[in-house]
Formats: sequence, C-alpha cells, structure tokens
Amino acid sequence: MTKTQPNQIKIRLAQPQDRNQIFDIRRDAIQILCSRDYNFEQTQALLNDTQLDKSQGGETKDIVFVAEIGEKIVGFSAYSRYWVNAVYVHPKYVRQGIGTELLKAIESEACSQNVNTLAVCASITAKPFYEASGYQDFGKTYISSSSGVYIPCSRMQKWLSSATEAEQLPSDSLTVICRFLQWVLTGK
Repeated sequence: MTKTQPNQIKIRLAQPQDRNQIFDIRRDAIQILCSRDYNFEQTQALLNDTQLDKSQGGETKDIVFVAEIGEKIVGFSAYSRYWVNAVYVHPKYVRQGIGTELLKAIESEACSQNVNTLAVCASITAKPFYEASGYQDFGKTYISSSSGVYIPCSRMQKWLSSATEAEQLPSDSLTVICRFLQWVLTGK
C-alpha cells in the first residue's frame, strides 16, 4: 500500500481521457479486493459485465469524479440522481481516505441538486465503508449480471443533512430502486 497525505489528494470531474484509467481501477479493485468476498464466477461476472461498465461512467450521464495524487488517478466515484453507482479506489491506495473524499464529492453534488437521500447497492466488500460513512443497511439484495450470475449486496441509504423525515425514502422504496437499477443494467 502506498501512503499518501490527505492534502495530496485532488478530487475533480472525470474527463473522457480518464476512461481507461477508471476501468483499470475498477478491474484491479474487483480482482484484488472483491475476490475476498465473492466467488470466482461472481467476480468474473462483475469484471465482464458491459452493462455494469455503462452504469459506472462509461456511456451514461453519470457524474463521475476522479481522485488524483499528482497526475495519477487512484480512484473514482459515479453518481446519478439519488444513486451512488460506484466508489472504487485502486488497491494500493485503500484505507487512506480517498474513497471517503470521493463519496463526499458525490454527497456534495447531490446536495447542490437538492437531493436529500442517496441510495446504494453496496457490495459485501464495500458495506463497511458505507456504514462508516453514515449509510444505513436496509437488508440484503442482489444484482444480476447480464450473464445471469447473482451478486449479493446490501440495500443502503443515507439521508443527507438537509433531509427531513418526510423527505426520507422508506426502505420499500429503496428495494424498488435497487430492482429498477438491476433492470436498467441488465434488462432483467
């Protein structure tokens, strides 16, 4: 693991030329970090699923942030209204606050759009990260890859500081959102 100082981390909007580095980070994080929590078939489904690629800044209108140290991209996050689509940090740079900074960028963007609630289908690997960031677990669910492999995850949600109780999504709405995201990603 390469140690960095927080003031060395720069968060910025992704540019088209960042795409290959973003996908390399995603691949490395899945192969190295997620393989601890998912079997080979699930890991391969995550790596090979082009529908998931599209949801993580590849070909959508997601807002994508990257974290840089110097000129090197070491992490990224992707957001679409109400939804955290991705937070990935290269395995050499985990547990140094980079993911937290990327998530804060998403939350700040959501607040600027008057979004009061963010949801995520967190991987088993990422669940502790989201819990530490104030997201509440609303139960287990799964996403289904385009090849039909089920990938377990947790429905999680965070009410941003400006959310009133009346504006918070009930957990059954979060289930609907997770199922809708699965349909968008895989058509199933």
